[in-house]
Amino acid sequence: MSRTLLIILATALLAVSAASQEAPKPVPSSTPEDVVKITTSLVQFDVSVTDKDGRPIKDLKPDEIRVFENGKERKVSGLSFVVGEPSVSTAASAASKSSKDPAAPRLPGRQLAPNEVRRTIAIVVDDITLSFQSVAYTRDVLRRFVDQQMQPGDLVAIVRSSGGVSALQQFTSDKRQLYAAIDRIRWNAAANGRVGAFAPITNSSITPQPDDPDATVGDERSMDDVAKEANDLRENILVSGSLGALNYVIRGMEQLPGRKSVMFISEGFRLLEQTQTGGVTHGRVIDAINLITDAANRAAVVVYTLDPRGLTVPMLNAEDDVSGMTFEQSLQSVSDRVATLADTQDGLKYLAEETGGFAIVNNNNLSKGIRKILDDQSYYLVAYEPDDTAFDPKKLRFNTLTVKVSRPGTNVRYRRGFLGVSDRALDESPQAKGEARIRDAFFSPFAVTDLPFRFNSLFNYDHKNGSYLRSLVHMNIADLDFKTLPDGKRQAVLDIFAYVFGANGSIDGRLQKTYKMTLPPDAYEKLRSTGFVYDFVFPVAKPGAYQLRIVVRDASADKVGSASQFVEIPNLKKDRLTLSGIVLNSGTSTTSSSALTATALREFHRGSLIEYGSVALNARSESAGKTNLASRLRIFRDGKLIFTGKSQPIAQGQQPADSVAFMGTIDLGTKLEAGDYVMEVEVTDALAKAKYATALQYVEFRVVE
Repeated sequence: MSRTLLIILATALLAVSAASQEAPKPVPSSTPEDVVKITTSLVQFDVSVTDKDGRPIKDLKPDEIRVFENGKERKVSGLSFVVGEPSVSTAASAASKSSKDPAAPRLPGRQLAPNEVRRTIAIVVDDITLSFQSVAYTRDVLRRFVDQQMQPGDLVAIVRSSGGVSALQQFTSDKRQLYAAIDRIRWNAAANGRVGAFAPITNSSITPQPDDPDATVGDERSMDDVAKEANDLRENILVSGSLGALNYVIRGMEQLPGRKSVMFISEGFRLLEQTQTGGVTHGRVIDAINLITDAANRAAVVVYTLDPRGLTVPMLNAEDDVSGMTFEQSLQSVSDRVATLADTQDGLKYLAEETGGFAIVNNNNLSKGIRKILDDQSYYLVAYEPDDTAFDPKKLRFNTLTVKVSRPGTNVRYRRGFLGVSDRALDESPQAKGEARIRDAFFSPFAVTDLPFRFNSLFNYDHKNGSYLRSLVHMNIADLDFKTLPDGKRQAVLDIFAYVFGANGSIDGRLQKTYKMTLPPDAYEKLRSTGFVYDFVFPVAKPGAYQLRIVVRDASADKVGSASQFVEIPNLKKDRLTLSGIVLNSGTSTTSSSALTATALREFHRGSLIEYGSVALNARSESAGKTNLASRLRIFRDGKLIFTGKSQPIAQGQQPADSVAFMGTIDLGTKLEAGDYVMEVEVTDALAKAKYATALQYVEFRVVE
């Protein structure tokens, strides 16, 4: 390998210092019109009408449907049927490789444009309520969903209710990011604390007898009452947290395209609260569901609920200790379990019914339940003129909706109401328009292309800086507003914003910098044809899955652009073979600047040569410090393997064993079709244990005419 190519690789991955500044504070954004509208003159919402077998009815007539607002019938002014996306066939699903198959590569997914989205699906895992067994089962079900049920055109997010509310950054079509989110689902022992569906029955579960002198507090309440009240309060607070996270996710979906669904995976919650006098009341849980219903109406989101406990028999089991209990006390313990199961499932059913969906309970096959949900994507769009009192500014009123269909044998589902506030009132924001555009660009799952750019972020490690991401941003001069200065030079000013989001949506790094470009006339003309690369470094201390999102603003031209990339930071402390990011270069160029441009753009003409390079980290070595490494190249298109290269030995030279840079070359040929491709670089270490002897790294690239 030539010294020039090694210099290119070292330059492209060299760590440089970058100042980290506070990014602009997020501000509320305006909401564009959607298919669902709530104004003082029009209410438009979606209704699902199916036959007794669950099949959508497509030929409903306007005179067959009636709408009631707060008990009063309103005239239907519009009715149209929207056809949902069909699901993939069972055969196609069965043919899909499982994520547990080590031969199935997890390839990068192409970022969708808004007009390419067919379904937007948020899967909210309520890990606050899930038992240990339910968490393990849920992870398996979600992996099967990503492997077999997710389709091209699906925009998906997997969000934990305890993981914070930064959900929008997680909507993606990249299955690698979804797998990372699934891996982050853990049993929350501080919340649920149960291993199975029910807490074990013990002697401490026995209600103290009235004649027990230690069983009362004061003269009225038993210790059992006090404990139950404290437990109910704790449960109520946890449920409020779960429903609050669900509400946030739904509101965040308001601007997203496609048929929008939320799958809420939870072990349920009680709707009613018990008072100290023994009565029941509907408190914060019902209020929270009313807010969710209103948010779902405005965002055109349908909520489906799924109980991972499956078909549960609430009888005594091996974990229960009934020694010392009377027969009646044992029966009462079982009866309490039955009531708990029914109450918590009623909460799931009520939430789904109020928001237009349905509940999957008492079902041991959640994958089949998800299939039923994915097939439930056709609906009617119904419009009517609301009553004047529905939007009384003096009173925030929850307006109830009732829909009746006269055709026999139909099942009707719809969201049961909305708050008396019009969308226009909700859209008002005192923040500056420019700041709102930056916020929208950051938190939208789509790229903003008013100011187009390409970027690529590469992982690397060195002993001085630790793990870091080096990001290369390529822009065209023609897209920027260059001013002519008195001395003839040209100048443009850019604002660069970058956030690193963790797998749960937390902000783990940020950067904001103003970049001023001042160019002599000859340099300006040269860059008109090549563009330029701006690069910066993010130190990333913790291993894990991240999303790097970059926003560029040319304030003078009033243009904003954004893009994002999924990256994985390995845990190098495990001392396993790992690869850095992949550097690309045209085979006809031997300058470091051209390598930076090629790595950022990742565009190559048909028939050209591509040089690629990476750094093998944590390689094993013999006593003399020599490694035994080999590399192999594969090319994929649309998830299909189209080329496999031969294994090539990696020359170590004078490099240390724990950081060996290597490069290779591939000829694209003249018959390769234009389009998007994925390059996989595989390195094997003959000196390592077989289980840890292989490392993979990927990079997307494009072939152009």
